[in-house]
Amino acid sequence: MIRHLTLALAATTALASAATAEFRETARKLSADHGESVVWLSVLAKTSMSAEGDVPANLKNMLAAQEKEDKSEATGTVVDASGLIVTALGSIDKSSMVDGQTFPTPQGPVKLKASSEIKEVKVITADGSEVPADLVLKDEDLGLAFIKVRSESDEAKGVEFKAIDLANSSPGQLLDECVALGRMDEAMNREPSLISTEITGLTTKPRTFYRVPNETIGCPVFLGNGKLLGISVLRQGKASSARTGQIQISPVILPAADVAKIAAQAKEAKPVEATPEEAKKEEAPQDEKLPAEKDGE
Repeated sequence: MIRHLTLALAATTALASAATAEFRETARKLSADHGESVVWLSVLAKTSMSAEGDVPANLKNMLAAQEKEDKSEATGTVVDASGLIVTALGSIDKSSMVDGQTFPTPQGPVKLKASSEIKEVKVITADGSEVPADLVLKDEDLGLAFIKVRSESDEAKGVEFKAIDLANSSPGQLLDECVALGRMDEAMNREPSLISTEITGLTTKPRTFYRVPNETIGCPVFLGNGKLLGISVLRQGKASSARTGQIQISPVILPAADVAKIAAQAKEAKPVEATPEEAKKEEAPQDEKLPAEKDGE
C-alpha cells in the first residue's frame, strides 16, 4: 500500500512539474511576443484641489498646497499600431482618485473636489527616446486613459509600435494562472518584466473586475492559455473615506472586451483640451483674481 501511495505521489508531482514547465514556457513566449507593447509614459500634470461645505482652515490650506505642476512616469500598453496607448487613469491623473470623495472633519463631512490638467505627455520607447503624445480620451468610470502618439512629429518618424490584440481575449475564473507583463524603471534600463500570478477574486457588479496580485499598473495581464485577460487599472472605494478618513485604492484587472469598446472610440478622438475655466485661469495674470474669486464664489 505504501508503495502504491509513493507511486501516486510521484506521478502527481511529475504532472505538476510538467504543468509548471508549460506555464513558464507560455509566460516567456508572451513576454517575447508582447513585451514591446508595454511602454513608459512621462506626464506633466497640474492638479488642483478644494472642498465643498464648512471646510476647516487646516484642510483648506492643505488642499491649496496641492495645486502644483508635477512630472511623473507611468506604464501603458500599446493597443493600436498607430501609437494608441491605454493606461490607468489614476496613474497619470491623481485627481481622479480623490474627486468626489467624502472626508470626515470635526465640523462634519466635506466633499473633496479635484481636477488635473495634463500639460505634456511623452512616450518613452525601449531605447529611451521620447515621442510627444496627447491625452485623447479618459473614462473615469472604468479608470482608463488613452494616449495617442503625435505621428506627424519628427520624434515619431521611423518608430514602430507593436500592439496587443484586445480581441484575442478570454474571461477568467478564480485561481486561474496569469502572466502580468510590465517594464522595469530607468534604474533597470526599462527592460521588460513578467510576473506569474493568479486570479484571487472577482466581482460582477456593477461590472466585472478581476483581482490579480501584481505591480504592473496600466499593463496587460494574460491567462495561462495565452489569451488576454485584461488591463490593470486603479479603482477606489468612494464610501471608504467617509468611514475611515482614508481613500482606499485597489489595483484590479478590467476585462479586455471592456477596454476594446473604449479603444474603438479613442482611435478617432481628438486631444483633450483644458476646460474653459482652466484655460481662463491659466491666462489670468498671477497677481489678478478672477471675478468669481473676488465674489468669494
